[in-house]
Amino acid sequence: MKRLSAAQVEERLTARQNDWVDFVGCELEAVNFGNPHYATLLERFDFRDARLFRCTFTNAQLRDAKFQQAELIDCDLRYAEFERVSFKRARLKGCDFYRARLGMNTVFEASDISACSLHLAVFDGVALPRGAIEEGFKSGLLQEREEDFAAFHADLAARGRGDDPIRTPLHLSRRHREAADIYRALSAHWSAKGSTRDAGWAYYHARRLETRAVRPDQVWRRRRIERELDTPTRPGLFRATLRWLLGTSADLVAGFGESPLRVMVTLLVVMLAFAGLYAATGVAGAQGETLNTLNDALLFSAQAMTASLDAELSSRWLKWATTLETTLGITLLGLLGFCLGNRLRNA
Repeated sequence: MKRLSAAQVEERLTARQNDWVDFVGCELEAVNFGNPHYATLLERFDFRDARLFRCTFTNAQLRDAKFQQAELIDCDLRYAEFERVSFKRARLKGCDFYRARLGMNTVFEASDISACSLHLAVFDGVALPRGAIEEGFKSGLLQEREEDFAAFHADLAARGRGDDPIRTPLHLSRRHREAADIYRALSAHWSAKGSTRDAGWAYYHARRLETRAVRPDQVWRRRRIERELDTPTRPGLFRATLRWLLGTSADLVAGFGESPLRVMVTLLVVMLAFAGLYAATGVAGAQGETLNTLNDALLFSAQAMTASLDAELSSRWLKWATTLETTLGITLLGLLGFCLGNRLRNA
């Protein structure tokens, strides 16, 4: 691999005559291709099999560029615009796509961007497969891994980029919400392209991270840091705890509407729990007949859950119990239909 200095890169750019700028198989370090104050057009650049370390593309407008099988490490891609750019089989680590626009015919097929920040990136017609995030060197988004995200911000501070280093703890405390926003954007992008299964996957992860962001200990930590930095705090601890309880329940019961299996398991658990209650109190079957009591209790519970109970109930508490079970059964069966509909739509 041929190593080029910044001066040699400038020579190639100066010698260009409306042809491709050839950096195939080259190693570039700390080369500035962009400008923080105005847009810079980079058209017909060939970085195939190249290794770019801490190169800057801020505000760059990349058109007809090739990064196939290239390796980009700690590159600054903030506010960059990509159109007809191929990152096929490329490996990107520690790159910052903050507010970058990934435009038409930009391809990330078989690439790995799992260790990059996509915060507030715009997905405008890009071909970004789910595997680039899910099956990379480290599965998921950078913001989901606190240690890696802290190292990412430390590197930004060391290079004089990004936010004030004193606010790094604040960014770390908000990382779950930031990751959820990225997943939301990906879900909308994939849904618009008809990739409903991938959109559902991103939606589930967004809801999971939103729920984790309002966990009481996370909210307490974030609010403490926000008060120290004189930053507005929200939501309140009570409201956040309520959201966390509701979100956790929605995840356990139905996987946020994406898991019919969890709903069926919940239905079975509810039916068995009420059957145990009926059997323990001797509602079904004769005393001392354990096998018949259990069988009768299961049948009684199944009928109560599906609102098909035809027995005469004399006990007031039993009427309340069967009414509660019927309500839960109807609710869960309706939720099961919703989840199955999602699965069929995504199939």
